[in-house]
Amino acid sequence: MFVKSKSICFQKLIENIDTILARIYSETTTGDPLGYNSDEWCNARDRLMSIKVGSEHNHTYPINFQLADHFILSELASRVPACKEHVEEYKLKMSLRN
Repeated sequence: MFVKSKSICFQKLIENIDTILARIYSETTTGDPLGYNSDEWCNARDRLMSIKVGSEHNHTYPINFQLADHFILSELASRVPACKEHVEEYKLKMSLRN
C-alpha cells in the first residue's frame, strides 16, 4: 500500500491499524466464522481502540467502538477467500448506510 501523506503521525496510525487487522483470524478455533462476541474479535477491537495518536502527554484515541467493528468486518469481508457470512454482513451494513 502506498500512502501519499508525508505525516509521520498518520503513517504510524495506518501502520498500527494494518498490523492489528492483518493478525485477525477469520474463524474461531472450532471453524466457525468470527463473530462480534468472539474473543478474537473483542481483543482486536480493544487493540484498535487503544491506538494513540499524538505525543506522550498530549494524545487522543481516534478509533471508537463502532469504527473498530467496521474495520474488522471490512477486513474479514475483503479477504480472499472470505467467509460468506462476513461478506453478507458487510454488504448489509453498507446498504443500511446509504
